[in-house]
Amino acid sequence: MRIGIVAYWFNRGQAVVARQIRATLDGLGHETFVLARPTRKTNIKPGWVDTEGVWAQAEVTAASDYLIPAAEYMAWAEAVGPDLVLFDQNYQFDEIAQLRESGVRTIGRFVWEHFSAEHVEPARRAFDRIYSLTASERDRYAELGIDSPRVRWGCFPELVEMAKRMEDGPAGLGAAAALPAPPQGEARGGGRDSSGGGAEGMAAGTGRAAEDSGGVISLLFPGGFMSKRKPLAETIAAFRAAPDPRLRLVLKAQVERQAKQVARMIRGGSRFGRRDRRIEVITADLPTEEYLRMFAASDACLAPSRWEGLGLHLFEATALGVPVITNDNPPMNEVIVNGVNGLLVPGVPDGHAPRSGIPAFAPDVPALSAAIEQIADDGVRAELADGARRRRAELSWERTTADLAALVGDGPG
Repeated sequence: MRIGIVAYWFNRGQAVVARQIRATLDGLGHETFVLARPTRKTNIKPGWVDTEGVWAQAEVTAASDYLIPAAEYMAWAEAVGPDLVLFDQNYQFDEIAQLRESGVRTIGRFVWEHFSAEHVEPARRAFDRIYSLTASERDRYAELGIDSPRVRWGCFPELVEMAKRMEDGPAGLGAAAALPAPPQGEARGGGRDSSGGGAEGMAAGTGRAAEDSGGVISLLFPGGFMSKRKPLAETIAAFRAAPDPRLRLVLKAQVERQAKQVARMIRGGSRFGRRDRRIEVITADLPTEEYLRMFAASDACLAPSRWEGLGLHLFEATALGVPVITNDNPPMNEVIVNGVNGLLVPGVPDGHAPRSGIPAFAPDVPALSAAIEQIADDGVRAELADGARRRRAELSWERTTADLAALVGDGPG
């Protein structure tokens, strides 16, 4: 079958999902073609489509604009001849409906934090089928009257293989093992407290490589675009309250958004406060391979969230055998099992996501701080890392492959 994929195409969750779906469909014997949506012109990286590293792939067409004109959709479809096209978080219902009316099957998916009742009818016109990746996503669709098949997301094989190489010994991480450690508490790059650079130092002298020699304990906070879903103030406050001097927190963002606010949070909320030099901020948008090496070399992932779409970093952490601390709310608690592959802390109601109105939750700060101290215990951390390796077997990619095969192989629902 010839299958089109319309999605972002750079190092962000939606695009990573699209790239992994593409690899899986290729493995099933389908021919795949990507129409890459560039970022909005108002984005901090406007008009962005990546063409390097893992993103340098054949049959990828960069669209002219984030809002792709209907004529461009039709011209692309005429050129590649897809039997069906998969869309992710695409609200161009009229344009997609035209494509569907031309005889191309259309299958869409939306994160539950954005999709609301006003989108139901236009989405039904545009798509033959709307699928889900999480149970919470599927349940919300059901509340809106949409019968949504679920593709159970899992641990992508290349991440599992990377983890197994790492478990074979220090050489398993390849280039990461040779990178030097940064000065304690230093921000990367030219900024005083919050600008960023590379991912040096997360394997040698820090993290798991130093675990047996009484070295530091590195926690990675995947900050992404530092959006409202990330409870930065609560996370930093909880970490500052954990006194263990071995602890280090790396706030890994992809942009310099909220730089001044984060710098102030690191000083305890005061412009002139005492900075916690155990906290480091990296804002460089690292190449995928470098970011994953940094992730794999961390001792734990500190990932509370006010809400999540898929929570891709939770699957990445589990695939890499890295324990996770997050709050006990969906979809986070669909991936992380308390005491197995991480620690769950209570979520405190904190309003609603701005678009869909789903509940938002902030992590309970004292409980989050206690969990940070708990995971600093070498025995607890080792037990949770073992649990992560067991959990990744439960979240196998074989399930994802079977669900994807059923999704694209069935007729319109």
